[in-house]
Amino acid sequence: MKITYFKISLFCFVFAYAIGHAANTLAQSARPSIYAVEGDKAAIQQKIKTEAWAAGSWKKILDGIDKYVNRHQQDPKWITSRLAMYWKKGEHYTQCYLREQNWDYGTGNAPVPTVRMPGMRVWNEYLNVPLEDRKPYNETGDMKGISRANPEKGVVLVPYKKSGHMIRGNNNEILTLAEKAAFVYWITAEEKYAKFAADIFNTWLIGTYYMNPILDPGKSSGGPGGYEPGGILGYYDYEQIHDDLSTHTAVVYDFMADYLKKHNAPAVAATGKSYDEVAAAVFKRFIEIGMVRGGKKGNWNVNGWEMIMPAILTLDANSSYADGKGKAYYLKYYTTESTPYHDALPDILAAYDPVTGLWPESPGYASGTISSLLKMALPLYKSGLNTISGNPMMQKAALSIFPWLDARGNLVNFGDGRGGPGDYGRFENLLTYYQWTNDQQNVNLAAAALQQGIVAGQYNRADGDWKNLCFNVARIPVSGKALSYARTAYSPVHRHLIQKNGNDSTNALMFTLYGGYAKQKHMSPNGLALQLYGKGWALAPDASGYTSYWTPDYNYHQSATGSNTILPGYTAGPITVNAVEPFIDSTAFTNSTALSSFCSFADVSAAEKRRTVAMIRTGTNTGYYVDIFRSGQQNNDYLYHNLGKVLKLYGNDNKPLILKKIPDLDTVYNAAYSYFKKPEATMISEDINASWIISSVKPALVMDMWMKGAQQRELIRVQAPYTNLNAAVSPNKVNIAPDPTHAIIVRQNNVKGWEQPFVGVFEPHDDGAKSITGIQSLSDQKDLTALQVNHKAAGIGSQIILHSVSPKKYNLPGQVSFMGTLGVISENNNGLQYLYLGKGNLLKSGKYGLEVEGKNGGACLMMSNGVMHYSATSSVKITVPVKQGKEFYITGSAGTSKLITTVDKQAGVMSAVFPAGYEIEIKLK
Repeated sequence: MKITYFKISLFCFVFAYAIGHAANTLAQSARPSIYAVEGDKAAIQQKIKTEAWAAGSWKKILDGIDKYVNRHQQDPKWITSRLAMYWKKGEHYTQCYLREQNWDYGTGNAPVPTVRMPGMRVWNEYLNVPLEDRKPYNETGDMKGISRANPEKGVVLVPYKKSGHMIRGNNNEILTLAEKAAFVYWITAEEKYAKFAADIFNTWLIGTYYMNPILDPGKSSGGPGGYEPGGILGYYDYEQIHDDLSTHTAVVYDFMADYLKKHNAPAVAATGKSYDEVAAAVFKRFIEIGMVRGGKKGNWNVNGWEMIMPAILTLDANSSYADGKGKAYYLKYYTTESTPYHDALPDILAAYDPVTGLWPESPGYASGTISSLLKMALPLYKSGLNTISGNPMMQKAALSIFPWLDARGNLVNFGDGRGGPGDYGRFENLLTYYQWTNDQQNVNLAAAALQQGIVAGQYNRADGDWKNLCFNVARIPVSGKALSYARTAYSPVHRHLIQKNGNDSTNALMFTLYGGYAKQKHMSPNGLALQLYGKGWALAPDASGYTSYWTPDYNYHQSATGSNTILPGYTAGPITVNAVEPFIDSTAFTNSTALSSFCSFADVSAAEKRRTVAMIRTGTNTGYYVDIFRSGQQNNDYLYHNLGKVLKLYGNDNKPLILKKIPDLDTVYNAAYSYFKKPEATMISEDINASWIISSVKPALVMDMWMKGAQQRELIRVQAPYTNLNAAVSPNKVNIAPDPTHAIIVRQNNVKGWEQPFVGVFEPHDDGAKSITGIQSLSDQKDLTALQVNHKAAGIGSQIILHSVSPKKYNLPGQVSFMGTLGVISENNNGLQYLYLGKGNLLKSGKYGLEVEGKNGGACLMMSNGVMHYSATSSVKITVPVKQGKEFYITGSAGTSKLITTVDKQAGVMSAVFPAGYEIEIKLK
């Protein structure tokens, strides 16, 4: 595509008020047309009247704007005076200049105040004070702000050139009020809403009309510095992907075009052009710049389209404009034709992983792109373009969010992002589309997805905005089906693996195990990292409390120092999944089968590191994690953060450990160690016990850690920075800014972390409901980890957990034999509960045994109420004590089959080879 871009001599809006322009009669489209048409009004009104969610949404809209609208009746300047403009007479700039991606200075003087450019490209730590407290007719651009990280500082005055996104945030907030008022006017025909929206819109429209795009003489934004294509600059933001003022104002224009023209503002009339010409000129500036700026790939491309789509959809036919560029002209570059500056939809969808349906960036971006595509899909459908039909990746990508949601509906968090609730709005969009197209099968699928969010308390339709009133169907059909959760999910592109056991916020267990990226794809060099969950919360999360990508604290939060890993050594690079169960093949995102309802594990290597994490369910609401971390480094810091107001440390005797203050950490493996404060330390070779206590919830939530003792170790307690700025991801806002996070470093020097690994057991529980009663190590062999964990869950019980990095056979006391990667022997009051061989060849305990034939495989033998079942990935020899029977039978879909049974009377056992299969009943005769 060839786009004729702005040049000084042809740039139609350089000092536009002084340049003549031939009159162009615009063909009038029926309005509104973007989110609703006139014929939709009655249906929307009926929703509000009869549906509780719609009534709640409507009330929320009115509650948010009525106080301002009513005030506007007597004080019409109050709201417009709070727009961020170049108000000062003689300084109504028409041209602004950038220096090092921040505002530098302005020139020119328009006949009216012009809309103020943001002060900086980058964020700062401040939020705007409430609208009522902002300065009217602010001539300096200095903004009153409250620190996100330290709100106790109170209100401070932030200089314009250090104001981050506060200017744009201020104007967005006011334009959003106008957007809502325009919708309310369309629904109610009450003129007070129209007057309010029109006064804001007109002030913005004419104040934008007289402003040229910013210039960047130093070329700091990646473009040529002038009006030519290239770089990231937008029209009213230094990143085109944030250039969103027109997304609100296009809505006002669409709902109120007739009113606006009938009550033409004097400043608009003074241009000598029609109202439609002025509006079209302004909207096309956002579009034209958006077409040749921003980013061609990644989320930048999708976000760039989302920024300009409402403006595009306000336009009329191509023939209505002298340059021939109307709605259809621009839309073809989204639907079909990629350009040197932006990919069109076919190339966008090709970027999604065909197996997982995930976008190849960190979770917030991976999730956000499909939401953006579906948000655009419904308005486009109203314009006659179906972007969902023929694109099955739209649905696949939408559904890919579920494996990445925890039990509370929060999105997993690693790399750039804050975490927080997943977006169920995508399923509203899909449900509406499927109802529009009479696709009943997919109506049921989308309905099931929404019902899952509602039943779990993760989604409330009444929280939606006016767009939901336009698009959401009145009632979600009862689908009659529920979406099952995945036990294992793995994305090779993200180097990220999740395992779950249970999916409700009371009983769920979950962990994530993942590798790092060297600042690519919005992912981080976080090391071979682990996050542990309890009661639906990420109790051992990845830190994400950075102020912005450009502030120094980013180096702590988005590196190995903010993660649960081992330093030094590997921080970024490929990973190898040595073993995982439930197993996922290369053609799937999630598992389809599982050996056991009690156990799962993952074993992952990255460079010189190897980490094995097992998740053991011991009861309906009890369970624990085992972390075995090896490192090829001679010196290692095992770093672990956990949420909690209090951290208590104990030795083997359960007496509190006495740590002494130390001046610094002495050895540091990352510059961001400087963020660790108040270090205290003690040398320790015995087992370590730790408890992180979240006392601000009732009952208190506790994470207990036991770590196997070893030589040459030092335990260091530090205060790490707050974990996040998003209160939704933390129980009662614990360790949200400004509260520090309690962390430990277990330092091991002069002993390779491969030969003396870090072995820990973690149990999340409510205070007073601790299940584990004792843990002991059963082996000191370098390549074998053997633990016994005793507990009181579901009666007295214990597990022996076995893990090896060697292919040899091990014999342990108690007639235990093991050959493999991971095995679990579980006993309860009735004797053997199960044998679980996650990956290996042999697991025996007494007279019970599993021997997988051929290569390493997985098998599980389960006892329940006197009945035996087995699961196996390949044929397996099962041995059990001889009781009353001498022959094995199995029951499957083909009926009952007799197996060739070998009986060893002297040993008192019988055995047979069983075929691969899952949850097959064994009978003895």
